[in-house]
Amino acid sequence: MLTLLRIPKAAVSMQEGTLVAWLAIDGQFVREGEPIYTLELEKSAMDVVAPASGVLKHAKPAGSVCPVGEVVGEIVGEG
Repeated sequence: MLTLLRIPKAAVSMQEGTLVAWLAIDGQFVREGEPIYTLELEKSAMDVVAPASGVLKHAKPAGSVCPVGEVVGEIVGEG
C-alpha cells in the first residue's frame, strides 16, 4: 500500500511550509505515529508523524519550501 506524504494545512491562514529536516532517512522503515520530518510554519515548527508504517521515500530535500498539499514523500507498506 502506498501512502503519500503531503504538506498539511496546520493553520487556517497557512499557504506553505518549509520542510526543515527529515527525522528518518530515505529508505528507512518507519512506524505509524513516529515523527518523520519537521515542518516550519510562519512562526513555529512542528514534527509531522507517519500516518502509516512502511518504508519512507523522500521526494523533497530538507530546506524545501512547499505549498500546502504538495507531496514531500511516500511510505510504501505491506498490503
